[in-house]
Amino acid sequence: YNTADSLIVGNFLGSEALAAVSSSGNLIFLMVGLVNGISMGAGVVIARYFGAKDYDRMQKTIHTLLAFGLVAGALLTVIGMMLSPVMLRLMDTPETVLPNSISYFRTYFTGSLAFVLYNICMGILQAVGDSRHPLQYLIISSIVNIALDLLFVVFHMGVGSAAAATAISQLVSMSLCMIRLMRSDRAYRVNLRKIRFDGRALREILQNGLPAGLQNSIISIANVVVQSNINQF
Repeated sequence: YNTADSLIVGNFLGSEALAAVSSSGNLIFLMVGLVNGISMGAGVVIARYFGAKDYDRMQKTIHTLLAFGLVAGALLTVIGMMLSPVMLRLMDTPETVLPNSISYFRTYFTGSLAFVLYNICMGILQAVGDSRHPLQYLIISSIVNIALDLLFVVFHMGVGSAAAATAISQLVSMSLCMIRLMRSDRAYRVNLRKIRFDGRALREILQNGLPAGLQNSIISIANVVVQSNINQF
């Protein structure tokens, strides 16, 4: 998503717009990396119960993970909207680029719930052996992102519109994954009424997911440090 945004914005809106998108990218990866890593780790728990045919515990883990995703997505939205100027200034984002960076960053994080839930749904499907459908849905949403990027940017709707295109495309991929899970006739079917926290399931998710989330975050922290040094130039 970020690469497509950079290519299209850089070609149509110029170097400052490109710098705004690029300077936001690593910070975005840092914020979403922890949540995505936790989703990956939770897949280990789901796969274990699926393999053991303990479908009751698997159901509780799946619906607890979705409840976690709803809370995490809401928190990321609030943090991204409120703290984006502070975080971008801490990265030494140049003043000439800062307004566009804030616009891109805030608009991107309006889609927090969608990209968190997509990654969670993807993790659930992969945990039960379905890696094909998440890939297909991601390809569809990437095409939507590129098409909307071109449409919005060509009509001079600004850097924020590229982030809006990404948020919309992520909503598409999340919706397709959720529909797949809700319409499934298998044991991992999602029922919206069952989405709630189970204490044991949450502990297992965090025990398996936090190491993967921290691994993603450490890599992203290094990239943010590098980006901060680049911004000085």
